[in-house]
Amino acid sequence: MLPDWYPANQHPAPPPEPLLDWLCHEGSLTQRLTEAGNRDFRVELLSQTPQPARVDEAQTLGLETGASVWAREVLLHTAGAPRVFARSVAPPSALGNAQVALDNLGTTSLGHLLFRNPQIRRGPIEISRYPATWLPEAWRAQGLWARRSHFSDGALQLLVCEVFLQGWPVAGT
Repeated sequence: MLPDWYPANQHPAPPPEPLLDWLCHEGSLTQRLTEAGNRDFRVELLSQTPQPARVDEAQTLGLETGASVWAREVLLHTAGAPRVFARSVAPPSALGNAQVALDNLGTTSLGHLLFRNPQIRRGPIEISRYPATWLPEAWRAQGLWARRSHFSDGALQLLVCEVFLQGWPVAGT
């Protein structure tokens, strides 16, 4: 099953509030999670390796299906637990040519870098249910919502997908 990506405000069966607000938020998710979790935000690096692009990733980045991409998967923690699984992919050519040093991020938040650089443009936010089989086994659940955006600055072509794990957002955040 492939995700069915829709513009954030045009999904035919959107999630309930407050999740829809989190999915459609155009600012930095890092900043919002930091503020919501009493500033205990941290990034847990799960993997950062070359991988074949998934069909939807290849289409969005203008690559052939299965083309090699740089892929980074992380868990974003706040309020004492993992709250978001994030997968970022870029063509290998973006690694050396972009103003953002993607291959040396470690546990640095990608959002910190993207939102501090005024030359990087964010495309429209799209939302979809995310295939459970694409998540790390410990976090697999059916029906989780995700959002994705395409970031670019000319040399940089980066697709960032963020999956909101069960239990987030907590009511009132």
